[in-house]
Amino acid sequence: MPRLSVDTNLPASKIPEGFLNSCTSLISKSLGKRHSYCVATVNPGVKMTLGGSSDPCGFIQVTSIGSLGPEENPKHVEIMTDHVHKALGIPKNKLMINLQANSQETTGHIGTTFHQLFTVEKGKRL
Repeated sequence: MPRLSVDTNLPASKIPEGFLNSCTSLISKSLGKRHSYCVATVNPGVKMTLGGSSDPCGFIQVTSIGSLGPEENPKHVEIMTDHVHKALGIPKNKLMINLQANSQETTGHIGTTFHQLFTVEKGKRL
């Protein structure tokens, strides 16, 4: 279950229509995951500072089972930072990003874990 979440001090009125859909398409392509599993969230109006400044800023968190690692991560960071910068107008130096690798055993869908779905049941419920 790939997820891209953006916390930002921008007000909700500054989040363009279609931003979340563009984020799910982006992580699907970048991470090589099914679009139907991708989740995007944005939390506007968060009281936050970066470097002691309350200028527009954001924190991006990306989670995924697989597709993250030392070789892939620089590409993902560049793609996702560029996207949020262009879509929301937050300067790149005011965006931080965290990539979090999840495991099949700790991530669930349709009432069970991905480990159960892909290893034990081999996709029978999907």
